[in-house]
Amino acid sequence: MNLLKYIILSFTLLLTPSVAQDNPELDGEMARALIKVTDNIVPGISVAIANSDGVVWSGTSGYSNIEEQNSVSQSHLFGIGDLSNYYLAAVLFQMAEEKMLDLNATPQSILGEKVSHIENADSATLYQLLNHTSGIYSWAEDKSWRRRGRGVQMNPRYRWEKDEVLKYISKDRHPANNKPGEAYAYSKSNYTLLGLIIEQVSGGVIEDQVRNRILDPLGLSDTYYHTYEVVPYGQLIGSYHLATSQFISEVGINSKFEFGQDDLINTSNASLSAEGIGGGIVTTPRDLVLFASALRNGKILNEQSMKLFNVGNNHSQSDILGFTADMHWLENKLTIVSFINLGTVNSGDSETSTLLNSYMDKILLPIARKYAK
Repeated sequence: MNLLKYIILSFTLLLTPSVAQDNPELDGEMARALIKVTDNIVPGISVAIANSDGVVWSGTSGYSNIEEQNSVSQSHLFGIGDLSNYYLAAVLFQMAEEKMLDLNATPQSILGEKVSHIENADSATLYQLLNHTSGIYSWAEDKSWRRRGRGVQMNPRYRWEKDEVLKYISKDRHPANNKPGEAYAYSKSNYTLLGLIIEQVSGGVIEDQVRNRILDPLGLSDTYYHTYEVVPYGQLIGSYHLATSQFISEVGINSKFEFGQDDLINTSNASLSAEGIGGGIVTTPRDLVLFASALRNGKILNEQSMKLFNVGNNHSQSDILGFTADMHWLENKLTIVSFINLGTVNSGDSETSTLLNSYMDKILLPIARKYAK
């Protein structure tokens, strides 16, 4: 890359206001911080900050497409991986408020024989799935799924059925991590099951439930379930994945992905349905930060649900094939969301993964907090 051209292009884009940003000095500081993130191997970044009144700052830096050096725009959609869980949880809590389901019910009591092969499905409660104390093994830890869902055996255009990942956690392959309620263990299986339960109880599909209950009431028009909904042409950003020796040995590189500079593979337009119901949403930072702010400020759930949800000072990060997403609820009622079109999952320790694990805390948050002053 021509680094000088890259920085000048990014800085020009960032200083073009898209919302009422009346603190030029602080806005410039945040803009320069984004450029700092994209100075190295990270292709592009998009950030939004909101308070209870709405978005207070948003901006981008870097490339949406490395090969053609197209700039990231604030309308580009990014995969948010496990941050999709927040939408599912909000829908589930709403259904519980409406007495459509009981959070003390078990997955098997609702889904029946479809989940009888999964250990703890007959004893863990829905609430234990919500807070990841179900003990149910995560299908994302299965080596066979990794190679088929992200690696050498992946069909980038294949549309995974919503319950298909559950075959990787049958009790004869993977016993439960622990008894329900005994310990916390993050598991993607929990939200796959919750999504299926929402569909079973509502009689509709999860994408319609999220849209009708969350997106449309909040006026969020740039959020979609990738593969299961039609994403506007050209709005999905190009994505890349770090191909370290660990990734290559554990997962493998699919022959349909181009292997380019800086050990990056081009994963653009690969189906995110492999990431499951709790991992397949694509959105803009502005849409996600407005949803997160509305959730935090009690505009989606009642007070009792909010206490169970435990929304507060919280940092969530998710990386999937081609994407890294961060969301931070700050103690001063600010919410910051950051998306990067580079994934490092299964790539192990590297300079890039270290950067992606620390850039929010070390680079963005110190500046973001100033917006509350």
